[in-house]
Amino acid sequence: MELVTAIFNVGVGVGVLLVGAACLYLAIQATPLLRESRALAGDARRLARLAEEEARPILAHSRELAANAEVLSEDVAVKLDRLNDIMNALQHTLETATVTAAPGRLAIGPVESVHSREDEYTP
Repeated sequence: MELVTAIFNVGVGVGVLLVGAACLYLAIQATPLLRESRALAGDARRLARLAEEEARPILAHSRELAANAEVLSEDVAVKLDRLNDIMNALQHTLETATVTAAPGRLAIGPVESVHSREDEYTP
């Protein structure tokens, strides 16, 4: 029985040694991957900071443009309302207006003096 136990202990020892060697091999093989993962995480943090720094002025400018566009659209709406009122008033005027003058020249009358000659005129 002792022989079986000794063989079992040797087998377990060899198995544990092989598992340890495999873990060491995997750790050595994974080291470049871990280094690259850390570098990628650092790059991602740097890009996120850079994007935030770049996006902040762009967003502020976009807000300003949106506010300006809102003000301009309100101004256009007011001016369109005024134009609509003017057009309605013009339409009403055209509907109620009557033509009082005949086309052509106006008859003022003769422009000649009552006296036919200058020497005849004596005041």
